[in-house]
Amino acid sequence: MPRAIELEPGAHLRLVLSASVAYAVLALLSGLSGPRDTALAELWLPAGLSAALALRIGLWAVPIPVLGTLLSQPSTAALFSPSVLVVGLTHACATALLAALAPWWMRGQDLLASLRNLLAFLAAAALSALLSTLMAALVLPELRDWSLQGNALGWWGSEIAGVIVLAPALLCWIGRPAAPRLRELQRPKFLLLLLGCLLAAVTINLGVIKVLALRPLTLLLPLTLWGALRFSPAAATTANVVLALGLSLPPDQDEKLLQSFSGLESQELLELTLATTLFVGLVVLVVSNTRSRTSRQLAQLAGSLERTVSERTDELAQANARLRQLSQTDSLTGLANRRHFDALLREQWQRLAAAGGGDLAVALIDIDHFKLYNDHYGHQAGDCCLQQVAQRLKAQVRDGRDCAARYGGEEFVLLWSGVTGAQAAAMAERLLQDLRGRQIEHAASPVAAVVSLSIGVASVRLSHQDVSAPADERHQQIEHLLKQADQRLYAAKAGGRDRVCVG
Repeated sequence: MPRAIELEPGAHLRLVLSASVAYAVLALLSGLSGPRDTALAELWLPAGLSAALALRIGLWAVPIPVLGTLLSQPSTAALFSPSVLVVGLTHACATALLAALAPWWMRGQDLLASLRNLLAFLAAAALSALLSTLMAALVLPELRDWSLQGNALGWWGSEIAGVIVLAPALLCWIGRPAAPRLRELQRPKFLLLLLGCLLAAVTINLGVIKVLALRPLTLLLPLTLWGALRFSPAAATTANVVLALGLSLPPDQDEKLLQSFSGLESQELLELTLATTLFVGLVVLVVSNTRSRTSRQLAQLAGSLERTVSERTDELAQANARLRQLSQTDSLTGLANRRHFDALLREQWQRLAAAGGGDLAVALIDIDHFKLYNDHYGHQAGDCCLQQVAQRLKAQVRDGRDCAARYGGEEFVLLWSGVTGAQAAAMAERLLQDLRGRQIEHAASPVAAVVSLSIGVASVRLSHQDVSAPADERHQQIEHLLKQADQRLYAAKAGGRDRVCVG
């Protein structure tokens, strides 16, 4: 529920009127235990209602005790009784004080959010009840006796007990979704808790088991602790209300059942016992609620941390993949660089040897008179020429088996796995013809009017025995293959360029 200043103007009046009717009903219900000799001293439940609304809607709760007190009177004559007006006005002043103190002392409006909030709220309620008692004592002589058997302590204590019993339950329900809380109230365990509360009330009030009735904490404390530790705040505080009402409504069948200790009458003793028990239960409920909330927050943080770590791991993997790609790729042409080619050549060599043998071919490629091309057209056009040649080399590569790389400057290299020397020569010839067909102008070339290539091809047939060859021997064989390709590239250049030389 929002604060009153956030409500629509018409909602203010409806809220005050509906709460006043509820206040009157609770006043009548609380009056049932006061005039008679019951096992429980008076519980002024309206104090719990006004305290909860004071925290939720602020000073808009002040008129509610006055109107509620007037509505609870059985006759017109009682309506204008000075004592009735005093009761309404004193409770209104207490509500105003609580509305001022509680938000100031608490951190937020959640009563059960922390032990500080609970103690601050109950302290404000105790001061407000004391103000109500002192103001009423100025007009009502019977409230001037502050002895243990006097009415003043009973008035003050009944208001505090009403706040402890009803205010936490109302604050757990007002302005919050009811459906999930109602589902919990329908659980078998909660119904068992309510049954235990009613049986405890019968045992204490009717003296079914006199030993337990003389020691009410034996029954009350386990029930309140069970509710505080095993149920949500809404369910636990609801059970507290049921327990308190169960103790207050049935009459005492034996007036001497609960004898006083240290001069306290039975009603006052049981009032103190109930209030103390519920206070302890509320403290345990706050601690348990705080622990559960902290556990949920830690679980959420752990989940968030896990997601963050996973996201960062994925990002790192992607960054490593990009870095690996950059470290293996020539930035200008997009082909593999010299280092990556050397690694792939060793890998393919080992793979073919381990598979029982196979053919491996290498073609070294040089752009004819590329320096003259750069001098004539400029370096930017030279870069564009390199990129066009690289695209034609990519067309000669089979995915997963071959490699096209920039060997250095205007030199390129092709690696073919499972290709014989004759097949490699044919593929190199197709590359040469393909580039001629592109008609890339090269006016400065003495060989042709278009960009042309010189290609040297070398091949090797590997056997199963090569897999066990020492690393030095395998390195020498690879170097020999590359040296053969280089020699044939030199032969292609010496033979007039624009050609493929196989051997």
